[in-house]
Amino acid sequence: MNCPQDSFQTGDRFPEGVPVPRRADIIPILRDYGVSCTGAIRLIDTTRSPSDIRLNYIIGNKWVLRFCVAPDMTESRLDDLSRLVQRYLESGICCPRFLTDPFGKYLHSWNGMKCYLTEYIDMPLAGSENIKNKQELVHEIQASVACFAQRNKNADLSPVMGMYSLFNLSPFDLPGGIDEKQENFNTLISLLKDLKEDALTEKLQARHEDIRSKLKSVYRELPKCVFQGDENFSNILIDADQHFAGFIDFNLAGTEVIVNQLVNLAGFDYDEENKEPETASLRLNKALLSYREQMSAMLRIYQADDLERRALVWYAWIVMIAQWPVLCYFRYALGTDQKSEILSLLSLIAELPEEQLAVI
Repeated sequence: MNCPQDSFQTGDRFPEGVPVPRRADIIPILRDYGVSCTGAIRLIDTTRSPSDIRLNYIIGNKWVLRFCVAPDMTESRLDDLSRLVQRYLESGICCPRFLTDPFGKYLHSWNGMKCYLTEYIDMPLAGSENIKNKQELVHEIQASVACFAQRNKNADLSPVMGMYSLFNLSPFDLPGGIDEKQENFNTLISLLKDLKEDALTEKLQARHEDIRSKLKSVYRELPKCVFQGDENFSNILIDADQHFAGFIDFNLAGTEVIVNQLVNLAGFDYDEENKEPETASLRLNKALLSYREQMSAMLRIYQADDLERRALVWYAWIVMIAQWPVLCYFRYALGTDQKSEILSLLSLIAELPEEQLAVI
């Protein structure tokens, strides 16, 4: 939510009763960083939940003072992110630098929140524009991630895991004790149990356990990279011709298994915009075709070894059944006329031969 000068209205997800920094609070904090401000300040609230508060104050289109509630946001973490930003900049990808105060500190505090200062990059965000060719932009983002991974394989890995990580948990997964994909799969299984689909539930659980077991045996050996990690359009900088230019928002940045990162970027689209019934096999074939095309393009840039190519098959199965957008679609469709079709689709996924997910 964008707010004009001095009218710092927060968004719908900002928790009630939590104080919001005013201009009078912001000015002395900026002064502590050696920054003066006599001009406009505006607020962009990207808060996701009471435990993930994000208030971004744009200071004269030069700096961003970011207030957050994030237990993992420490001096060490911001130093890691600063080095990550430098690697992106060296790769020709625009990103805002993290700035320190005159004593070399990144973090300051205000009313129980942490705050830090970054550059402001005066370029449009893809999520705020009418993108003429979304598919082309997505492919440019994927190519940039694959190229970055090839250049920075196993370089300066962070102890903080990224949002797609399995087994080793990201900061946002730690409170629940399981990774997001496991949580999403558990939700799907609960839905199917409520529908009394016991046989399908057992098939999916058995396949899921088998795939997880295979991944658990190899994931420590797989090459990794630190990524910005949240490559949706709201975080994508574009140039005047609507080509990919860079990233903002490093809250979810962390270490990922490279092929897992690429698989999550490709994802699976089961022709979800089509609300009319069509056959389960047709939906699955469309999803597989799109996935293979995207992965093939990224693997022409990122040179995966044999073990990575085996593992990406298993990561792909996890994504096709338990990625958040996929779960949202299954949950919606199971309550519509598409129910029997989706149940058939889930049965096909449970029995899908691994070679169907291999990428040449």
